[in-house]
Amino acid sequence: MTKEYNTLVVSLYKLNTYSVTHVTSLPIYLFCLTTGVHARQFAGSGITEPFRHATISSTVSGTIAAINVTEGSFIKKGSVLIEIDPRTYQLNVESRMVQIEQAEAELKRLKQEVHNLEASIKISRSNVALARAEFSRLNRLSGQKVVAQTALDNAEQRYLTSLERLQGLENQMALTGPLKEGLEAQLHMARVALRQARLDLERTRIDSSFDGWVLEKTIEEGQHVNAVKHLGKIYRAGALDIEVRIPIKDLKWFPHDLNQGSMPDAEIFFDSKNTPRTWKGRVSRIMAQIDEKTRTLPVVVEVTDNAPAKGDQDIFNLRPGMFVTVQIKGREVKQAFVLPRHVVHTDDVVYIVRDNRLRIKQVNVMRSFKDFVFIDKGLTDGDQVIITPLSGAVDGTIVRLKKQ
Repeated sequence: MTKEYNTLVVSLYKLNTYSVTHVTSLPIYLFCLTTGVHARQFAGSGITEPFRHATISSTVSGTIAAINVTEGSFIKKGSVLIEIDPRTYQLNVESRMVQIEQAEAELKRLKQEVHNLEASIKISRSNVALARAEFSRLNRLSGQKVVAQTALDNAEQRYLTSLERLQGLENQMALTGPLKEGLEAQLHMARVALRQARLDLERTRIDSSFDGWVLEKTIEEGQHVNAVKHLGKIYRAGALDIEVRIPIKDLKWFPHDLNQGSMPDAEIFFDSKNTPRTWKGRVSRIMAQIDEKTRTLPVVVEVTDNAPAKGDQDIFNLRPGMFVTVQIKGREVKQAFVLPRHVVHTDDVVYIVRDNRLRIKQVNVMRSFKDFVFIDKGLTDGDQVIITPLSGAVDGTIVRLKKQ
């Protein structure tokens, strides 16, 4: 009775199964080789973590008026999460508006005062001109002994008084410039204070800046909170990272020209009750430092598609804290063979059949990965590799092939 052997089908190679009769009539199965282009794979495991998460905190103090979220709930961008009693901040806004009105009224009063001063200065200059002319006329007449000295003194006094009044008005006008600047600064500060008051009022409503999920909520309605109080935590929907660690010996299989536009693709696997689920991902960044204890390089993989690619039809999403397996696509190698690991024997040899004889071939194993080995030297296209377990194989042993 022929014993059945399970062989691993590799998609890159054609699998042919033969019944081979050894001189001892032991059935032997063969694996027909072809070369191909293979992408090295890196496997690792890690825990999913949010790529972007935000701590919900209050920048103003007050009493919690409403809480619109619960732990585990989904939130839309722009939705209000928490509301703080806004009445105190509304009154502050009204107070700042009154200050602006007062500053504007002071500026209007100063403007009118400047207008009045300009008119008074104009009149005062006319009075000075008249007093100067009168004094000059009487001064000429006094030389002719026509006008008494008393009249001349009175005219001079009136001239000096008009000059003094004009000087006083001009001094007042000069002071209106700094006064105006001071009032304008007060108005500017009042407007800044109003913007701050409105901002504080706006901050009494805490909303979400992205679509996401609520991780935790640490406050209750009616509770008083201070500024910078931690109220909860949310994370961006679908944006998850997994950190996996790649052994140093495998780094040579990473693509040589790594940049943000050519990062390797990846697949994320999760086994839920023996039902594997798969998501697409890509390497987002490679850490700068190798772990000294494990001699591995941390690599961060981001999930690019959080909708399950395989599995049941029910809705299932990756969430923070899940333990997953990650497979990263590495550098492609041309002209390589992929074989099941068990067909490569001690000292890196494989058994093939050529001209109805068993041949022992020395091969070069590029890399072992899970149940496979990658070979680049020692085999040629069309070689038929024996996958049946043999002990004490001797090179040149005659075999007879009998196709099933």
